[in-house]
Amino acid sequence: MNQNYRFLAVLLSCFVILYFMFNHLGKKKEISETSIFNDPQFNAMPTIQNEFESPQSFLQTQFYSLEQKNLRKEALKRVEEDRKGLLKAANGTDHKAFYKAVKPEVFCEKNERIGYKGDGGKQVCNAGAVKKEDCTLLSLGLHNQIDYDLAIFKATGRHCKLLGADMNSQNAKTQKSYEEMGGEIFVGKIPANLTIPEMLEKTGRSEVELLKIDIEGGEVDGLEPLIRDYYVCQIFIELHGKKPIEHLTMLRMMSRYGFRLFNIEPNPYCKKCCEYSLINELCMVQFGAVPLGITIPH
Repeated sequence: MNQNYRFLAVLLSCFVILYFMFNHLGKKKEISETSIFNDPQFNAMPTIQNEFESPQSFLQTQFYSLEQKNLRKEALKRVEEDRKGLLKAANGTDHKAFYKAVKPEVFCEKNERIGYKGDGGKQVCNAGAVKKEDCTLLSLGLHNQIDYDLAIFKATGRHCKLLGADMNSQNAKTQKSYEEMGGEIFVGKIPANLTIPEMLEKTGRSEVELLKIDIEGGEVDGLEPLIRDYYVCQIFIELHGKKPIEHLTMLRMMSRYGFRLFNIEPNPYCKKCCEYSLINELCMVQFGAVPLGITIPH
């Protein structure tokens, strides 16, 4: 009997000791956690829950303002109407009516003119956002007028590789300017005896940040092999079409590869010519562009 009492007394003592030990440790942990959570440096750190709980809302908060979100909302309301208007104008013969019916599919807050204000300059979305060290700039159709080339080289930080091309040899002044920028000029008619992928292969380039193309009709066959097989961020292209439907055909082709319009500029000197600026969907965040409604029907 005495042994049983002795055993119970020892067991009770053990429980008491364990209780005080765990109670002490719990208070110590609580104090430690309280001091950490009160630390301003800890509170300044983003939590995993906040950042990943709702990725869509997190990204929208980071990149899009309320005004931009509303702009997209309004554009989406008009998409079907805009598409119908575009198709109707494309099947007509009035180029001006067609240009008016083409609506931007992207809003670029920093839509800037690079080069001359008149013919020769291009509308570029946030050229300063090109930060990659081994970036590539393509300028196809030089015609010894390289104000755009000089301006875009400067606007992108003077560190990109500039590749130019024309069906004719360029004069000494143009060649010297390209040499000073570390660029290269190719001679050949695109795509008959010179392809754009050839230019990239010969210079060891695999991606293109900005592409200017004005090769008097060679765009139709010369552009698709490039955007099909290479990563291109922005395209600035002048299209020449006897009928509006020819413009739409080219815009549809670029749309199939994920390019969206952010600027439309009819050529005042050529009623059948129009400048279009487009951006790849995968590059919108980099250049601060906001997607609107897709109005170019596939």
